[in-house]
Amino acid sequence: MTTVTVTDTFDHPADKVWPLLSDFGGIHKYMRGMPETKVEGTGLGQDRVIDLPQGQVVERLTWLDNANYGFSYTIITAPLPFRRYVATVQLTPNGDTCDIVWEGNFDVEGIPVEEGEAMARGIYSGGIKGYKKALAG
Repeated sequence: MTTVTVTDTFDHPADKVWPLLSDFGGIHKYMRGMPETKVEGTGLGQDRVIDLPQGQVVERLTWLDNANYGFSYTIITAPLPFRRYVATVQLTPNGDTCDIVWEGNFDVEGIPVEEGEAMARGIYSGGIKGYKKALAG
């Protein structure tokens, strides 16, 4: 099992960042190049479905804490080299700014562990960059 953690700071308060971040089915609005996601279900247990050229990714919302700005999700199926994948996204308010920690725990299968870690790090960093761009616009 490997862990990848990406941390960053938003120049906005958590109350402004959280509505974007917690829109589980709306991640495609913020991640460049991601096709539109479909959502199946509502609230905790909902799935977001992402149709990629290499196959379908299904991620399930497994924990949501709106009061404390955090959620977790797991990959149900994906054409990715991740197995037993669980990620948690957490905001920490800091006055007019907030910190984010996006952490994934998973096994890498079919490619070197370092490549899997780099792939996850790129996804998390790309997501944060997209959220920052949306907040700046």
